[in-house]
Amino acid sequence: MSTVFEGKVRRLGNSMAVIIPKEILEETGTKEGDTLKLAIPIPKKKREAAFRKMVGVDRGAQPFQRDERDRV
Repeated sequence: MSTVFEGKVRRLGNSMAVIIPKEILEETGTKEGDTLKLAIPIPKKKREAAFRKMVGVDRGAQPFQRDERDRV
């Protein structure tokens, strides 16, 4: 089960950090040195722009067109 919480991004030396409340760490059994996977929502407009750049559409490549013949 995932837990959603709000955290403030803070400067930590030359990096940025999010403080995770102790209660959440205890609930999940997470301890110092553990690796976490974080999901950060990206606004749809930025996500679409990043996708277009990734697939080359913004450099003149043609968008993918599915060929009807390859469907079962």
